[in-house]
Amino acid sequence: MTADLIKPQAVVCLLRDTLRLADNPALVAAAREAQRLQALLIPLTCLQPNRWAAEQFGFARAGPAWQRFRMESLLALKADLEQQGSTLWTAEETLSQALQRVSASVEVCCVVTDLPLATEERLENAGLVSNGYRVIALESAELFDEAQLPFALSDLPSTFSKFRKAVEKKHTLSPAAPLAVPRLSALHKQPWPDPLEYLAQSGAQALQTVSHLRGGREAGLAYWQGYLESAALSHYKETRNAFEGLYQSSYLSPWLSHGCLSAREIWADVLAYEAQHGANDSTYWLRFELLWREFFHWYSRVSDATLFRKSGPEAREVAGDRGEKRLQRWVAGATGCDIVDASMRELVATGWMSNRARQLVASHLIYESGLDWRLGAAFFEAHLVDYDVASNWGNWAYIAGVGPDPRGGRVFNLEQQAARYDPEGVYQRRWLS
Repeated sequence: MTADLIKPQAVVCLLRDTLRLADNPALVAAAREAQRLQALLIPLTCLQPNRWAAEQFGFARAGPAWQRFRMESLLALKADLEQQGSTLWTAEETLSQALQRVSASVEVCCVVTDLPLATEERLENAGLVSNGYRVIALESAELFDEAQLPFALSDLPSTFSKFRKAVEKKHTLSPAAPLAVPRLSALHKQPWPDPLEYLAQSGAQALQTVSHLRGGREAGLAYWQGYLESAALSHYKETRNAFEGLYQSSYLSPWLSHGCLSAREIWADVLAYEAQHGANDSTYWLRFELLWREFFHWYSRVSDATLFRKSGPEAREVAGDRGEKRLQRWVAGATGCDIVDASMRELVATGWMSNRARQLVASHLIYESGLDWRLGAAFFEAHLVDYDVASNWGNWAYIAGVGPDPRGGRVFNLEQQAARYDPEGVYQRRWLS
């Protein structure tokens, strides 16, 4: 065989929901493996049809707000990689097909990626292994590695309260320090047309936006720095349930769910803020919310496919059908309950909804409209800019009473909630007028 026909060796770093260079354990491991093997390092992302073009329960899986934020984040990541002399290869096929395309140019030594959060990603990784690829999967989106947890994953506490107490009781347990950007090898342009620029100009541009929610690490860092400088963190617990308003909630979830920022970075910044400005219930509460996210990530892995069945991980039979007329009233924000209708209209128009509003509209769909809770989870997946499989499906299962809630579900008094959190009706008038 002539030298010009010998394909170079390469380590593929598959980037799913960790779209950053800093504090990216998978990227660090891939860079080390490439250096060890004296191989190329290929950062690869897949715009897979089962996510970008598929439907579930009649709703698109990837809606315009999520797609736009993801596009902004991918383009920003590509620019960051190019500053390091590398680049981002992007494919539109299934993962298996994308790796076949990569293999036409290089010999793939191994694939390094995030530890799967849910069934779909787990099966994708298993498929790679069955096709002969060596796969290395690492915890890249969590506060803790599995080895750090004070219990075996098979003994994951059944509720968040038990999880939090176990974590906080182990005083030596803390997230590892965020990782620096690894040294990356030079990489030539991908050997097929790049779909990113085309998709970035899609119809998602017509969507209304929450002005400060722009994809990419730089945008996330700028927002987070402004939040800290405003001292809003010192009042987070008092304002986090507000329906709207800059710096009322933390608004970190889009950058966390797309992986532009890491939970460990936010945790470390909160500790640094406390050292400089003092700790209080509010500064603790933001870390408390990061622990909620952490719990749902591990709960999703343990639950696997049961997280998506009607009876949920807890195998509890619950009411709820798929009544089309009731569902359409809920979707359109035409239920007759003002706080629910305002929240739903904001979600459809912008891709955003406050945490408190999410709980209220979920309570209405399940307990007032009498619908299958999975319809709501699927609709959120289609519309939320910050969709995260573990947090979204875990929270819906929690409220429906088929997840990790010892009370068997959460029913909210919607009128009382509206009076408490929107007493002047400003938010409701904004979206109902």
